Amino acid sequence: MKEKYCEKYFENTVKPKHLRDFEAKTPNGNIIKGYISRKPNKYLGALIITHITEKNGNSYDTEQFVQAFPKIHYWDRRHQLKQDSQQLIYYCQEKLDGTCLIIYSLNDQNGNSIEIIPKSRLQAVADQRILDMYKLVDKKSIEDFFKNPAHFNDTLIFELYGILNRHDVAHMETYIDIRLIGAYISEEFLNYISITCFSDLDKFKKPDTIYTIEKYPQDNTFSVKWNDENQKLKNYKIISEKDFPTLYDAIQEVKILLEKINKKYAEYNGRRVIEGIVINGVHFNGTQMYLKVKPRDIELEAKQPDSVPRRFVLKEVQKYFDEFGSNVRTLYENDDTHYIKYIKHNLKEEFSYEQIEDPRTYRRIKKVFMEVWDAQLPPVSIQNICEELIRQNPEDSIPELMKKFARNYPSKKNQSRYVYNILSKIQKRNE
Repeated sequence: MKEKYCEKYFENTVKPKHLRDFEAKTPNGNIIKGYISRKPNKYLGALIITHITEKNGNSYDTEQFVQAFPKIHYWDRRHQLKQDSQQLIYYCQEKLDGTCLIIYSLNDQNGNSIEIIPKSRLQAVADQRILDMYKLVDKKSIEDFFKNPAHFNDTLIFELYGILNRHDVAHMETYIDIRLIGAYISEEFLNYISITCFSDLDKFKKPDTIYTIEKYPQDNTFSVKWNDENQKLKNYKIISEKDFPTLYDAIQEVKILLEKINKKYAEYNGRRVIEGIVINGVHFNGTQMYLKVKPRDIELEAKQPDSVPRRFVLKEVQKYFDEFGSNVRTLYENDDTHYIKYIKHNLKEEFSYEQIEDPRTYRRIKKVFMEVWDAQLPPVSIQNICEELIRQNPEDSIPELMKKFARNYPSKKNQSRYVYNILSKIQKRNE
């Protein structure tokens, strides 16, 4: 069966081994089953839904393909933008630092929409933490879009960002919001111009365009232009007056300009303002592609011959919680290395094997993971935890209680000695 799907939906660029079984409960209480692609190409996170059990008990086989969001690559030997046309304009949109959210319609066996579902990249349904944030954003444009049966097999891709979903860059002007970063319409990803027209018609907000990279028929060079419509960074305008012989050179200039913007912004605000930009452009082979570009100083940080810096580890840990937040405890109990393998795998794109396998990186991953996990838990004092352990297990010895504490609160492991002392005092008091 997997072989059939690989040929039918993935052009044989995804192999059966890349399709992972899934079963998920939707926000409206329907159960869906099928396969999700883990191949890091344009089908990363794409779904084949093969069975639906509706909340009302109606259960049936189905076959629905859901496109996700392609992997965004850096410029390298295989991932380069087309540059041999006489005229080119590439739009450099702000890379918002949040969570990629893919919205699709779940359709019944007759092709009718059952509900509209947000999913994260590697899950069929977004984690509850993400769903809770999504509830707070204005969804009218999305709901209006999917009222049209012509869009039942399309997907919309947004970035969910803001103070409530803070990652590395703090978007202090936004509590929580979404911006349209991609759209898969009529079995095609829309390019920048199409998305702009589409957004205007359907009232979707897009990330700001910071720069454009331009080449015209009368020129043999590329130029980098500031976009005056960008309101967010208008007070931190940095322009380039150079021309560049290749598109690659122009992109290197964008990295330098972004670094200067961050430095200028930090002089007044004490922090970076932009994580990077994304170009929705044309691959040199003529297909659509996304290319990401980071400020030069951030890029250079990743190339230092040392262990992986904390801020990069933190970013991957936050991605882990975006994907698995409500299931972290179960995953940890079944395999306490699951998060380590996930984070190391994601770090491979930017860091060398030696940096990732450095013992300091391993210790940093464990430490940051536990810190983030602890921050996700309701604020309960150690005293209350100890009292609850004894109340629920009155016959247990201190060592037995400590084992339960370690299992239930692994992120508080560094307070084990403190817990042991409190448990001992409570037991003595109750004797």
